[in-house]
Amino acid sequence: MCSLNVGILGHVDCGKTTFTKRFAEIASTSAFDKHSDGGGRRNTLDLGFSSVMISGRRLALVDCPGHAALIRAVLAASTVFDMAILLIDARNGIQAQTAEHMLLCKIFCPEKVIVILNKVDLLEEKEVSLEQTKKSIRKSLKLMGILESSPILEMSLDDQHFCEEYMENLRKTIEMLIENFEPPRNTKDPLLIAVDHCFSIKGKGTVLTGTITQGTLKIGEEIEFANLKEVRKVKSIESWKTSRDKIEAGERAAILVTNFEAARFSRAIVAVPEYLKPMKECLCDVEPIQFFRSSLSSRTKMHISIGYETVMAECQFLRKSGISNSGEDEFEQLDKMEMPCQVWLIFEKPVFVNSDFLMASRLDQNGKGCRFAFRGFVRKILEPNGKLIRFTRKHRTGFIDRLEQNSNSAICAGMFKGETNFSIFQNMQILIAENPEISGTIEGAFGKSGKFRVNFRDGFEKLQEKWKIHLFLKKYLNDN
Repeated sequence: MCSLNVGILGHVDCGKTTFTKRFAEIASTSAFDKHSDGGGRRNTLDLGFSSVMISGRRLALVDCPGHAALIRAVLAASTVFDMAILLIDARNGIQAQTAEHMLLCKIFCPEKVIVILNKVDLLEEKEVSLEQTKKSIRKSLKLMGILESSPILEMSLDDQHFCEEYMENLRKTIEMLIENFEPPRNTKDPLLIAVDHCFSIKGKGTVLTGTITQGTLKIGEEIEFANLKEVRKVKSIESWKTSRDKIEAGERAAILVTNFEAARFSRAIVAVPEYLKPMKECLCDVEPIQFFRSSLSSRTKMHISIGYETVMAECQFLRKSGISNSGEDEFEQLDKMEMPCQVWLIFEKPVFVNSDFLMASRLDQNGKGCRFAFRGFVRKILEPNGKLIRFTRKHRTGFIDRLEQNSNSAICAGMFKGETNFSIFQNMQILIAENPEISGTIEGAFGKSGKFRVNFRDGFEKLQEKWKIHLFLKKYLNDN
Protein backbone atom coordinates (compact mmCIF):
# COMPACT_ATOMS: atom_id res chain seq x y z
CA MET A 1 0.00 0.00 0.00
CA CYS A 2 1.37 3.38 -0.99
CA SER A 3 1.64 6.32 1.37
CA LEU A 4 -0.89 9.14 1.01
CA ASN A 5 -0.49 12.92 0.93
CA VAL A 6 -3.20 14.72 2.89
CA GLY A 7 -3.81 18.46 2.66
CA ILE A 8 -4.83 20.19 5.91
CA LEU A 9 -6.89 23.13 4.68
CA GLY A 10 -9.09 25.96 5.92
CA HIS A 11 -9.41 29.72 6.48
CA VAL A 12 -6.88 31.49 8.66
CA ASP A 13 -7.35 30.86 12.42
CA CYS A 14 -9.69 27.88 11.98
CA GLY A 15 -7.34 25.60 13.96
CA LYS A 16 -5.39 23.74 11.26
CA THR A 17 -2.02 23.76 13.00
CA THR A 18 -3.46 23.00 16.45
CA PHE A 19 -5.29 20.07 14.87
CA THR A 20 -2.17 18.81 13.08
CA LYS A 21 -0.11 19.00 16.27
CA ARG A 22 -2.66 16.84 18.12
CA PHE A 23 -3.12 14.38 15.27
CA ALA A 24 0.44 13.88 13.95
CA GLU A 25 2.93 11.36 15.28
CA ILE A 26 6.10 12.62 13.57
CA ALA A 27 6.97 16.28 12.98
CA SER A 28 9.03 17.19 9.94
CA THR A 29 9.81 20.29 7.87
CA SER A 30 8.33 23.52 9.29
CA ALA A 31 5.75 21.55 11.28
CA PHE A 32 3.57 23.24 13.90
CA ASP A 33 4.33 26.89 13.12
CA LYS A 34 8.10 26.74 13.46
CA HIS A 35 8.34 29.78 11.18
CA SER A 36 5.26 31.67 12.35
CA ASP A 37 5.43 35.27 13.45
CA GLY A 38 6.37 36.04 16.99
CA GLY A 39 3.92 37.54 19.46
CA GLY A 40 0.14 37.36 19.55
CA ARG A 41 -1.68 34.63 17.65
CA ARG A 42 0.70 32.36 15.74
CA ASN A 43 -0.60 31.90 12.20
CA THR A 44 1.06 29.48 9.79
CA LEU A 45 3.31 31.28 7.31
CA ASP A 46 4.55 28.33 5.24
CA LEU A 47 3.78 24.72 4.40
CA GLY A 48 4.28 22.44 7.39
CA PHE A 49 4.83 18.69 7.12
CA SER A 50 4.18 15.90 9.60
CA SER A 51 2.86 12.35 9.44
CA VAL A 52 0.71 9.71 11.09
CA MET A 53 0.26 5.96 10.56
CA ILE A 54 -3.27 4.65 10.04
CA SER A 55 -4.09 1.04 9.16
CA GLY A 56 -0.44 0.44 8.34
CA ARG A 57 -0.30 3.34 5.88
CA ARG A 58 1.77 6.46 6.15
CA LEU A 59 -0.23 9.68 5.82
CA ALA A 60 1.89 12.75 5.06
CA LEU A 61 0.04 15.75 6.52
CA VAL A 62 0.53 19.03 4.62
CA ASP A 63 -0.48 21.91 6.91
CA CYS A 64 -1.33 24.75 4.51
CA PRO A 65 -1.41 28.44 5.47
CA GLY A 66 -4.89 29.95 5.54
CA HIS A 67 -4.02 33.58 4.93
CA ALA A 68 -5.08 35.00 1.56
CA ALA A 69 -1.60 36.37 0.85
CA LEU A 70 -0.06 32.89 1.16
CA ILE A 71 -2.22 31.10 -1.41
CA ARG A 72 0.82 30.50 -3.67
CA ALA A 73 2.10 27.92 -1.19
CA VAL A 74 -1.29 26.17 -1.11
CA LEU A 75 -1.51 26.11 -4.91
CA ALA A 76 1.92 24.48 -5.06
CA ALA A 77 1.16 21.90 -2.37
CA SER A 78 -2.26 20.93 -3.73
CA THR A 79 -0.76 19.26 -6.79
CA VAL A 80 0.36 16.32 -4.61
CA PHE A 81 -2.87 15.89 -2.60
CA ASP A 82 -4.46 12.43 -2.53
CA MET A 83 -7.07 13.54 0.01
CA ALA A 84 -7.84 16.53 2.22
CA ILE A 85 -9.00 17.41 5.72
CA LEU A 86 -10.88 20.71 5.63
CA LEU A 87 -11.28 22.60 8.91
CA ILE A 88 -14.19 25.02 9.29
CA ASP A 89 -14.78 27.34 12.23
CA ALA A 90 -18.25 26.32 13.48
CA ARG A 91 -19.08 29.93 14.38
CA ASN A 92 -18.18 31.45 11.00
CA GLY A 93 -18.93 28.66 8.55
CA ILE A 94 -17.37 28.82 5.09
CA GLN A 95 -15.13 31.87 4.70
CA ALA A 96 -13.14 33.27 1.77
CA GLN A 97 -10.10 30.99 1.97
CA THR A 98 -12.28 28.01 2.92
CA ALA A 99 -13.99 28.44 -0.45
CA GLU A 100 -10.70 28.71 -2.35
CA HIS A 101 -9.36 25.62 -0.62
CA MET A 102 -12.59 23.77 -1.47
CA LEU A 103 -12.04 24.60 -5.14
CA LEU A 104 -8.64 22.93 -4.92
CA CYS A 105 -10.25 19.89 -3.29
CA LYS A 106 -12.70 19.71 -6.19
CA ILE A 107 -9.81 19.61 -8.66
CA PHE A 108 -7.48 17.18 -6.91
CA CYS A 109 -9.49 14.97 -4.51
CA PRO A 110 -13.27 15.63 -4.76
CA GLU A 111 -14.25 12.21 -3.35
CA LYS A 112 -11.66 12.08 -0.56
CA VAL A 113 -12.48 15.03 1.68
CA ILE A 114 -13.17 15.04 5.43
CA VAL A 115 -14.70 18.17 6.95
CA ILE A 116 -13.89 19.00 10.58
CA LEU A 117 -16.27 21.46 12.22
CA ASN A 118 -13.99 23.00 14.84
CA LYS A 119 -14.73 25.18 17.91
CA VAL A 120 -18.18 23.66 18.45
CA ASP A 121 -17.85 24.47 22.15
CA LEU A 122 -18.23 28.16 21.29
CA LEU A 123 -21.62 27.75 19.67
CA GLU A 124 -24.74 28.95 21.44
CA GLU A 125 -27.81 26.68 21.12
CA LYS A 126 -25.35 24.06 19.90
CA GLU A 127 -27.73 21.44 18.52
CA VAL A 128 -29.73 23.86 16.35
CA SER A 129 -26.63 25.75 15.17
CA LEU A 130 -24.69 22.59 14.33
CA GLU A 131 -27.45 21.12 12.19
CA GLN A 132 -27.89 24.39 10.31
CA THR A 133 -24.15 24.70 9.76
CA LYS A 134 -23.82 21.10 8.54
CA LYS A 135 -26.73 21.56 6.16
CA SER A 136 -25.13 24.70 4.76
CA ILE A 137 -21.76 22.96 4.38
CA ARG A 138 -23.30 20.05 2.45
CA LYS A 139 -24.95 22.51 0.07
CA SER A 140 -21.58 24.18 -0.47
CA LEU A 141 -19.84 20.83 -1.03
CA LYS A 142 -22.35 20.00 -3.74
CA LEU A 143 -22.04 23.45 -5.31
CA MET A 144 -18.24 23.18 -5.36
CA GLY A 145 -18.29 19.74 -6.96
CA ILE A 146 -17.13 17.84 -3.86
CA LEU A 147 -18.88 14.66 -2.73
CA GLU A 148 -21.96 15.89 -0.87
CA SER A 149 -21.88 12.93 1.52
CA SER A 150 -18.31 13.68 2.62
CA PRO A 151 -17.89 13.02 6.38
CA ILE A 152 -18.41 16.03 8.69
CA LEU A 153 -16.92 15.57 12.17
CA GLU A 154 -17.41 17.83 15.20
CA MET A 155 -14.36 18.87 17.20
CA SER A 156 -13.03 21.26 19.86
CA LEU A 157 -9.25 21.48 19.95
CA ASP A 158 -8.63 23.79 22.90
CA ASP A 159 -7.28 22.17 26.07
CA GLN A 160 -10.47 22.60 28.12
CA HIS A 161 -12.78 20.83 25.67
CA PHE A 162 -10.54 18.46 23.71
CA CYS A 163 -10.96 14.71 24.17
CA GLU A 164 -9.25 11.75 22.50
CA GLU A 165 -12.61 10.55 21.23
CA TYR A 166 -12.39 13.25 18.54
CA MET A 167 -9.19 11.74 17.15
CA GLU A 168 -10.48 8.20 17.45
CA ASN A 169 -13.54 9.09 15.38
CA LEU A 170 -11.29 10.74 12.82
CA ARG A 171 -9.03 7.69 12.60
CA LYS A 172 -12.02 5.42 12.00
CA THR A 173 -13.34 7.77 9.33
CA ILE A 174 -9.97 7.85 7.56
CA GLU A 175 -9.72 4.05 7.73
CA MET A 176 -13.02 3.74 5.87
CA LEU A 177 -12.08 6.43 3.36
CA ILE A 178 -8.70 4.92 2.41
CA GLU A 179 -9.75 1.26 2.38
CA ASN A 180 -8.76 -0.12 -1.04
CA PHE A 181 -7.72 3.38 -2.12
CA GLU A 182 -4.61 3.26 -4.27
CA PRO A 183 -4.02 6.54 -6.12
CA PRO A 184 -2.00 6.19 -9.33
CA ARG A 185 1.77 6.42 -8.93
CA ASN A 186 4.06 6.83 -11.93
CA THR A 187 7.31 5.07 -11.07
CA LYS A 188 8.33 4.33 -14.65
CA ASP A 189 9.05 7.79 -16.07
CA PRO A 190 12.10 9.91 -15.17
CA LEU A 191 12.38 11.37 -11.67
CA LEU A 192 10.54 14.54 -10.62
CA ILE A 193 10.65 15.98 -7.10
CA ALA A 194 8.40 18.81 -5.87
CA VAL A 195 10.86 20.47 -3.48
CA ASP A 196 9.20 22.64 -0.84
CA HIS A 197 12.10 23.46 1.51
CA CYS A 198 15.88 23.73 1.29
CA PHE A 199 18.26 24.26 4.24
CA SER A 200 21.88 23.69 5.23
CA ILE A 201 23.24 21.44 7.98
CA LYS A 202 26.69 22.50 9.12
CA GLY A 203 29.31 19.90 8.39
CA LYS A 204 27.03 17.74 6.26
CA GLY A 205 25.62 19.69 3.31
CA THR A 206 22.26 20.91 2.06
CA VAL A 207 18.96 19.11 2.58
CA LEU A 208 16.09 19.26 0.10
CA THR A 209 12.70 18.14 1.37
CA GLY A 210 9.84 17.37 -0.97
CA THR A 211 7.50 14.87 -2.53
CA ILE A 212 8.49 12.49 -5.31
CA THR A 213 5.83 13.09 -7.96
CA GLN A 214 7.25 10.79 -10.62
CA GLY A 215 9.88 8.07 -10.94
CA THR A 216 12.31 6.78 -8.32
CA LEU A 217 15.51 8.01 -6.67
CA LYS A 218 18.49 6.09 -5.28
CA ILE A 219 21.55 7.14 -3.32
CA GLY A 220 24.38 8.05 -5.69
CA GLU A 221 22.13 9.21 -8.52
CA GLU A 222 22.31 12.74 -9.87
CA ILE A 223 19.61 15.40 -9.74
CA GLU A 224 19.48 18.72 -11.60
CA PHE A 225 18.43 22.18 -10.45
CA ALA A 226 17.25 23.11 -13.93
CA ASN A 227 16.74 26.83 -13.28
CA LEU A 228 20.32 27.06 -11.99
CA LYS A 229 21.77 24.62 -14.57
CA GLU A 230 23.54 22.73 -11.80
CA VAL A 231 23.77 18.99 -11.08
CA ARG A 232 24.47 17.35 -7.72
CA LYS A 233 24.88 13.76 -6.56
CA VAL A 234 22.55 12.42 -3.85
CA LYS A 235 24.57 11.53 -0.74
CA SER A 236 21.76 10.19 1.47
CA ILE A 237 17.97 9.84 1.61
CA GLU A 238 15.64 9.87 4.60
CA SER A 239 11.88 9.47 4.80
CA TRP A 240 10.23 10.34 8.10
CA LYS A 241 13.51 10.02 10.00
CA THR A 242 14.29 6.61 8.49
CA SER A 243 17.30 6.13 6.20
CA ARG A 244 16.40 4.81 2.76
CA ASP A 245 18.39 3.53 -0.20
CA LYS A 246 15.53 4.23 -2.59
CA ILE A 247 12.43 6.41 -2.69
CA GLU A 248 9.59 6.43 -5.23
CA ALA A 249 6.59 8.37 -6.50
CA GLY A 250 4.12 9.48 -3.82
CA GLU A 251 6.63 9.45 -0.95
CA ARG A 252 8.19 12.36 0.90
CA ALA A 253 11.94 12.49 1.27
CA ALA A 254 14.80 14.48 2.74
CA ILE A 255 17.66 14.41 0.23
CA LEU A 256 21.22 15.39 1.15
CA VAL A 257 23.54 16.99 -1.42
CA THR A 258 26.86 18.79 -0.98
CA ASN A 259 28.46 21.96 -2.31
CA PHE A 260 25.12 23.65 -2.80
CA GLU A 261 24.07 26.94 -1.21
CA ALA A 262 20.52 26.64 0.16
CA ALA A 263 19.82 30.36 -0.16
CA ARG A 264 20.06 30.12 -3.96
CA PHE A 265 17.10 27.79 -4.27
CA SER A 266 13.39 28.21 -3.54
CA ARG A 267 10.29 26.07 -4.03
CA ALA A 268 10.59 24.34 -7.43
CA ILE A 269 10.72 21.06 -9.35
CA VAL A 270 13.98 19.07 -9.38
CA ALA A 271 14.58 16.25 -11.88
CA VAL A 272 17.10 13.94 -13.46
CA PRO A 273 19.65 15.84 -15.55
CA GLU A 274 18.48 17.19 -18.92
CA TYR A 275 14.85 16.20 -18.34
CA LEU A 276 13.31 19.62 -17.65
CA LYS A 277 13.47 22.18 -20.45
CA PRO A 278 12.64 25.89 -20.16
CA MET A 279 9.12 26.77 -21.27
CA LYS A 280 8.46 30.41 -22.21
CA GLU A 281 5.24 29.95 -24.20
CA CYS A 282 2.55 27.29 -24.40
CA LEU A 283 -0.91 26.64 -25.79
CA CYS A 284 -3.42 25.35 -23.21
CA ASP A 285 -6.90 23.94 -23.02
CA VAL A 286 -8.83 25.83 -20.35
CA GLU A 287 -11.91 25.58 -18.18
CA PRO A 288 -13.26 28.69 -16.41
CA ILE A 289 -13.78 28.70 -12.63
CA GLN A 290 -17.49 29.39 -12.28
CA PHE A 291 -17.08 31.58 -9.18
CA PHE A 292 -14.68 34.06 -10.82
CA ARG A 293 -16.79 37.12 -11.64
CA SER A 294 -14.50 39.40 -13.66
CA SER A 295 -14.19 39.44 -17.44
CA LEU A 296 -10.76 38.48 -18.84
CA SER A 297 -9.50 40.29 -21.92
CA SER A 298 -6.79 39.06 -24.25
CA ARG A 299 -3.35 40.40 -23.34
CA THR A 300 -4.28 40.53 -19.67
CA LYS A 301 -1.58 39.32 -17.27
CA MET A 302 -2.37 36.61 -14.74
CA HIS A 303 -0.60 34.64 -12.02
CA ILE A 304 -0.05 31.17 -13.48
CA SER A 305 0.61 28.37 -10.98
CA ILE A 306 2.21 25.42 -12.72
CA GLY A 307 4.35 22.70 -11.18
CA TYR A 308 5.70 24.27 -7.98
CA GLU A 309 5.96 27.78 -9.40
CA THR A 310 3.69 30.82 -9.73
CA VAL A 311 4.76 33.12 -12.56
CA MET A 312 3.14 36.08 -14.32
CA ALA A 313 2.08 35.42 -17.91
CA GLU A 314 0.25 37.25 -20.68
CA CYS A 315 -2.94 35.47 -21.76
CA GLN A 316 -4.14 35.48 -25.37
CA PHE A 317 -7.51 33.78 -25.81
CA LEU A 318 -7.91 31.81 -29.04
CA ARG A 319 -10.45 29.55 -30.71
CA LYS A 320 -9.33 26.81 -33.06
CA SER A 321 -10.82 27.35 -36.51
CA GLY A 322 -9.72 24.73 -39.00
CA ILE A 323 -6.47 24.03 -40.84
CA SER A 324 -4.41 26.49 -42.87
CA ASN A 325 -3.13 25.87 -46.41
CA SER A 326 0.20 24.84 -44.88
CA GLY A 327 -1.49 22.14 -42.81
CA GLU A 328 -1.15 23.96 -39.47
CA ASP A 329 -3.95 24.81 -37.05
CA GLU A 330 -5.56 28.21 -37.43
CA PHE A 331 -6.88 30.17 -34.44
CA GLU A 332 -9.34 33.02 -34.19
CA GLN A 333 -8.02 35.75 -31.89
CA LEU A 334 -10.70 36.54 -29.28
CA ASP A 335 -11.11 39.89 -27.54
CA LYS A 336 -11.83 38.14 -24.25
CA MET A 337 -12.22 34.70 -22.72
CA GLU A 338 -15.28 33.11 -24.32
CA MET A 339 -15.83 29.38 -24.17
CA PRO A 340 -14.96 27.23 -25.95
CA CYS A 341 -11.44 28.57 -26.28
CA GLN A 342 -7.77 27.93 -25.65
CA VAL A 343 -5.19 30.25 -24.15
CA TRP A 344 -1.75 31.12 -25.42
CA LEU A 345 0.45 31.85 -22.39
CA ILE A 346 3.59 33.98 -22.67
CA PHE A 347 5.51 33.78 -19.38
CA GLU A 348 7.54 36.69 -18.02
CA LYS A 349 10.36 34.25 -17.34
CA PRO A 350 10.95 30.62 -18.37
CA VAL A 351 9.44 27.93 -16.17
CA PHE A 352 11.04 24.55 -15.73
CA VAL A 353 8.18 22.11 -15.29
CA ASN A 354 6.95 18.80 -16.57
CA SER A 355 3.42 19.29 -15.21
CA ASP A 356 0.62 19.84 -17.69
CA PHE A 357 -1.82 21.20 -15.07
CA LEU A 358 -2.06 24.93 -14.36
CA MET A 359 -4.22 27.40 -12.47
CA ALA A 360 -4.65 31.06 -13.51
CA SER A 361 -5.39 33.55 -10.73
CA ARG A 362 -5.55 37.20 -9.84
CA LEU A 363 -3.79 36.97 -6.52
CA ASP A 364 -3.80 40.74 -6.01
CA GLN A 365 -7.61 40.66 -5.92
CA ASN A 366 -7.87 40.19 -2.14
CA GLY A 367 -11.31 40.58 -0.64
CA LYS A 368 -13.06 40.82 -4.01
CA GLY A 369 -14.44 37.32 -4.44
CA CYS A 370 -12.87 34.23 -5.96
CA ARG A 371 -9.34 34.85 -7.25
CA PHE A 372 -9.06 31.66 -9.33
CA ALA A 373 -10.01 32.51 -12.93
CA PHE A 374 -9.45 29.31 -14.91
CA ARG A 375 -7.62 26.03 -14.83
CA GLY A 376 -6.19 24.13 -17.72
CA PHE A 377 -3.74 21.71 -19.25
CA VAL A 378 -0.75 22.39 -21.45
CA ARG A 379 -1.63 21.20 -24.94
CA LYS A 380 1.57 22.23 -26.71
CA ILE A 381 4.86 23.83 -25.74
CA LEU A 382 5.73 26.58 -28.22
CA GLU A 383 9.14 27.76 -29.31
CA PRO A 384 10.03 31.23 -27.98
CA ASN A 385 8.74 33.88 -30.40
CA GLY A 386 7.16 31.14 -32.44
CA LYS A 387 4.11 32.15 -34.45
CA LEU A 388 0.65 30.69 -34.18
CA ILE A 389 -1.51 31.27 -37.21
CA ARG A 390 -4.02 33.76 -35.82
CA PHE A 391 -6.69 35.92 -37.35
CA THR A 392 -9.47 38.29 -36.35
CA ARG A 393 -12.86 38.26 -38.00
CA LYS A 394 -13.89 41.38 -39.90
CA HIS A 395 -17.28 42.34 -41.28
CA ARG A 396 -18.16 44.90 -43.95
CA THR A 397 -21.55 45.95 -45.28
CA GLY A 398 -22.72 47.65 -48.46
CA PHE A 399 -25.68 47.60 -50.87
CA ILE A 400 -26.63 46.69 -54.43
CA ASP A 401 -26.45 49.88 -56.46
CA ARG A 402 -27.43 48.54 -59.88
CA LEU A 403 -28.27 45.16 -61.48
CA GLU A 404 -26.66 44.13 -64.80
CA GLN A 405 -29.28 41.87 -66.36
CA ASN A 406 -27.18 40.61 -69.27
CA SER A 407 -24.27 39.32 -67.17
CA ASN A 408 -25.88 38.14 -63.92
CA SER A 409 -23.79 40.77 -62.16
CA ALA A 410 -24.48 43.62 -59.77
CA ILE A 411 -22.66 46.86 -59.21
CA CYS A 412 -22.34 47.30 -55.43
CA ALA A 413 -21.30 50.24 -53.28
CA GLY A 414 -20.89 51.44 -49.70
CA MET A 415 -18.26 48.86 -48.71
CA PHE A 416 -14.90 50.17 -49.95
CA LYS A 417 -13.06 53.45 -50.43
CA GLY A 418 -11.99 54.66 -53.86
CA GLU A 419 -8.29 53.86 -53.27
CA THR A 420 -8.98 50.21 -52.28
CA ASN A 421 -6.77 47.58 -53.91
CA PHE A 422 -9.48 45.20 -55.13
CA SER A 423 -7.03 42.45 -56.05
CA ILE A 424 -6.95 41.61 -52.32
CA PHE A 425 -10.71 40.99 -52.28
CA GLN A 426 -11.10 39.31 -55.68
CA ASN A 427 -13.18 36.09 -55.59
CA MET A 428 -14.28 36.69 -51.97
CA GLN A 429 -17.85 35.73 -51.18
CA ILE A 430 -20.64 38.31 -50.87
CA LEU A 431 -23.82 37.39 -48.94
CA ILE A 432 -27.27 38.96 -49.30
CA ALA A 433 -28.89 40.13 -46.06
CA GLU A 434 -32.47 39.75 -47.33
CA ASN A 435 -31.83 36.24 -48.69
CA PRO A 436 -28.85 34.43 -47.10
CA GLU A 437 -29.18 31.54 -49.58
CA ILE A 438 -27.96 33.81 -52.40
CA SER A 439 -24.24 34.55 -52.67
CA GLY A 440 -21.86 35.97 -55.22
CA THR A 441 -18.14 36.61 -55.72
CA ILE A 442 -16.24 39.87 -56.12
CA GLU A 443 -14.88 40.33 -59.67
CA GLY A 444 -13.13 43.66 -59.22
CA ALA A 445 -13.46 47.44 -59.15
CA PHE A 446 -16.06 49.38 -61.09
CA GLY A 447 -14.71 52.84 -61.68
CA LYS A 448 -12.65 54.74 -59.11
CA SER A 449 -15.24 55.62 -56.50
CA GLY A 450 -15.09 52.39 -54.51
CA LYS A 451 -17.88 50.63 -56.39
CA PHE A 452 -17.29 47.02 -57.43
CA ARG A 453 -18.83 44.28 -59.55
CA VAL A 454 -20.20 41.05 -57.98
CA ASN A 455 -21.06 37.98 -60.06
CA PHE A 456 -24.06 35.85 -59.04
CA ARG A 457 -24.27 32.37 -60.57
CA ASP A 458 -27.53 31.43 -58.87
CA GLY A 459 -30.48 33.45 -57.61
CA PHE A 460 -29.72 36.59 -59.64
CA GLU A 461 -33.37 36.91 -60.74
CA LYS A 462 -34.42 37.32 -57.07
CA LEU A 463 -32.12 40.25 -56.38
CA GLN A 464 -33.34 43.80 -55.92
CA GLU A 465 -31.50 47.08 -55.98
CA LYS A 466 -30.67 48.64 -52.58
CA TRP A 467 -30.60 45.23 -50.89
CA LYS A 468 -27.95 45.03 -48.14
CA ILE A 469 -24.82 42.92 -48.73
CA HIS A 470 -22.24 41.43 -46.33
CA LEU A 471 -18.56 40.54 -46.62
CA PHE A 472 -17.09 38.35 -43.85
CA LEU A 473 -13.32 37.96 -43.91
CA LYS A 474 -10.29 37.02 -41.85
CA LYS A 475 -7.47 39.43 -41.06
CA TYR A 476 -4.35 37.43 -40.34
CA LEU A 477 -1.96 38.58 -37.60
CA ASN A 478 1.83 38.35 -37.28
CA ASP A 479 2.35 38.56 -41.06
CA ASN A 480 0.71 35.15 -41.58
